[in-house]
Amino acid sequence: MSRNIILLCILSMVLLSACGPSVSLYSDIDDSANFDQYTTYNFMDFSEGNLKTITGMELERILVAFAKEIETRGLNFAEVDGDVSVKITIYHRQAADAYGYSGVYHHLERAISVDMYDNLSMKHIWHCAAVGELEYDPEQRAAGLSELVARIFERYPVEAAEEI
Repeated sequence: MSRNIILLCILSMVLLSACGPSVSLYSDIDDSANFDQYTTYNFMDFSEGNLKTITGMELERILVAFAKEIETRGLNFAEVDGDVSVKITIYHRQAADAYGYSGVYHHLERAISVDMYDNLSMKHIWHCAAVGELEYDPEQRAAGLSELVARIFERYPVEAAEEI
């Protein structure tokens, strides 16, 4: 009997590891905001903590990926004073997930959140965060970044324009 349990545990771990890290999305929107009126955006500065813990190369890749998705929704970049300001924040935290009978998997989670503010009304109008297990390899993070940001913007209230 115990041999079957051991085999079942090994099989479960193999299946769990084959799934790869998953990402959960969380979003909120100000229903009174008229997203069709916005034509320009600007980025707000990264937090001091993000500047200290994330390389400049990765921060630049993040800005480029977000700019691409924002611009497919009809907004154009403005250095300052856009119709909306976009704040991107990256968080890290320790996490533990229970699996099997008594196993606990400890890992580092990463969340990338985007917040959008109407610059005229000074209101917070949209928020979305993607939370998942941190990919430690920077090349792997870079490879999946565009797809992750595209998933975040699936929650944005304006559809992406068709590419020609």
